[in-house]
Amino acid sequence: MQVVSGRKSFWIYTLLLSFQHFWGRLSASTSSPTLPAPKLDIHLRTEGSVVLVCRASQGHRGVLFMLYKYREMVDSRGVQSGAEEVQFTVRVQDGDPGQHELFCCLFKDQVGRYSAFSPYLQLEPQKDVLPLPTLVLQQQTDVWHLLCRGSPAYPGGLFSLYLADHELPVAVQHANFIHHQVTFPVPVQDTPLALYQCQYSVLLGKTWSNSERSLSLAVSRGLPPPSSSGVDWPLILGCFSAVVLFLCSLALVVIVAHRKVKAAAEEKKKREEAHFWTQVHSKDHVVDLTLRRRSFTSQEWTSADTTTEGGSRSPLWNSMSTFTSPIHQIH
Repeated sequence: MQVVSGRKSFWIYTLLLSFQHFWGRLSASTSSPTLPAPKLDIHLRTEGSVVLVCRASQGHRGVLFMLYKYREMVDSRGVQSGAEEVQFTVRVQDGDPGQHELFCCLFKDQVGRYSAFSPYLQLEPQKDVLPLPTLVLQQQTDVWHLLCRGSPAYPGGLFSLYLADHELPVAVQHANFIHHQVTFPVPVQDTPLALYQCQYSVLLGKTWSNSERSLSLAVSRGLPPPSSSGVDWPLILGCFSAVVLFLCSLALVVIVAHRKVKAAAEEKKKREEAHFWTQVHSKDHVVDLTLRRRSFTSQEWTSADTTTEGGSRSPLWNSMSTFTSPIHQIH
């Protein structure tokens, strides 16, 4: 993000711009013709350091990129195969907000031609640096959206969507006071491919603090329909949840049925045992052992005596006894 401060006096900026213009002519004289100037932007800002990106002009690739602080080269990057952009990391010391540092860059292509210097980028120390937001392409129902997510520590921010290399936002939304993200509809594109960035701002006290822009997200014109975008994870998860629910219900039914069958078997067993003992008790009877007295005639006694004379006979037989043991006569 290029910041222009009004606190610098007019003659200092005039001197710097004149020097830059003269230096550009000098470089052009050594390697003619001069390539279009690159652009220097802030890619990422962290506490104590800033990542700068130097982008070559459209349609050009550089094999050597150089970063300058005022008139002094502070870093360089060589790319053998050529690249459209490179990144530089510079250290920034927290200090007086009125102190600023100016950076610019240039590049050399594969045939040895140098570009003009990029416009100066002014870095200002920031004490309250918001975390970098993220920008992703997201599908909601049948519509594609751009989701810009800030830091959860700063909800309720003001979110802005930018086209890369454009200063003015294409859309602005205010997040809910408990949310730290917003969704933007994909803008209508005039080019086959567009790069988008997002940024959010939070009111800290009485002043607004701005984050740096997110990494660029490439969006092609005519996005594929949701059905052809790949795996439909929500549908898969829904089907999986339905299968798990069905299996759990089936297991519950089996357990309940098993318990009912077991209880019915135990009840049947108890009924059979009760029936068995009922039959056993119904067959029980009492044997009648009542002794009855019988009278013998004189002829029966005579016949009995005659029968027992030839054999051994007990000394005394008592016809009134019901036992077979002999009764001995006492003399």
